Amino acid sequence: MTGPATVFGCMNSGFSSNSEEDAKTTGLMGMNRGSLSFVNQMGFRKFSYCISDRDSSGVLLLGEASFSWLKPLNYTPLFEMSAPLPYFDRVAYSVQLEGIKVSDKVLSLPKSVFVPDHTGAGQTMVDSATQFTFLLGPVYSALKTEFLLQSKGILRVLNEPHYVFQGAMDLCYLIESTRATLPNLPVVNLMFQGAEMSVSGQRLLYRVPGEVRGKDSVWCFTFGNSDLLGIESFVIGHHQQQNVWMEYDLENSRIGFAEVRCDLAGQRLGLDV
Repeated sequence: MTGPATVFGCMNSGFSSNSEEDAKTTGLMGMNRGSLSFVNQMGFRKFSYCISDRDSSGVLLLGEASFSWLKPLNYTPLFEMSAPLPYFDRVAYSVQLEGIKVSDKVLSLPKSVFVPDHTGAGQTMVDSATQFTFLLGPVYSALKTEFLLQSKGILRVLNEPHYVFQGAMDLCYLIESTRATLPNLPVVNLMFQGAEMSVSGQRLLYRVPGEVRGKDSVWCFTFGNSDLLGIESFVIGHHQQQNVWMEYDLENSRIGFAEVRCDLAGQRLGLDV
């Protein structure tokens, strides 16, 4: 018995690795909606993953996920665009972002800023290959302003106007290097059609390797400005997906998610290494 014919590609550059050793072990598996993606070639109509925030392997599950310890998933439908448009990626996992809430305050923005325009620009993509989350300029500015307001007195802002992490993240803070845990931060909720994703704690800030100011380390807000990168879309990256069970249900054209400790999920599935 033979399996289905499967096409694989190889590459030796293009990764954004922090070290030469990472480059030897890092790889990409195409899991998008295109005809050559791994899930489509193998015929999987559902898959899940869970990205740990710790030094553990996480989880990738192909097929049905039904476990008693997994919280009920919140689902949002995949956003479809039948006509080809120049700035709309039809093989991406697109959803409809409808708003953003910081603590209990919804950002005062018109719904239209979250809807793709006539060119397809402005789609919201859930992308595990992108590290952080990027928002179009007006939305990013509103979130930055509100987060600054609500974190005043909790965090110390890095007052270096020209410092921009990874070219798009210009809200950074100073936190004592000896501090074991982050202070209590305002929670950011991404409001999708029919579901919300809560981003809290260490998913909100990233400690920049090698950036030290005296006794302080530099931590940056993990939301960036798409406009500074020339990206015409919202991108929900994998840092915000840490400790979230992410299910891609292609059969029912939806994405589901629920908070879970991904390292513990791996242990329950016998994947701890």
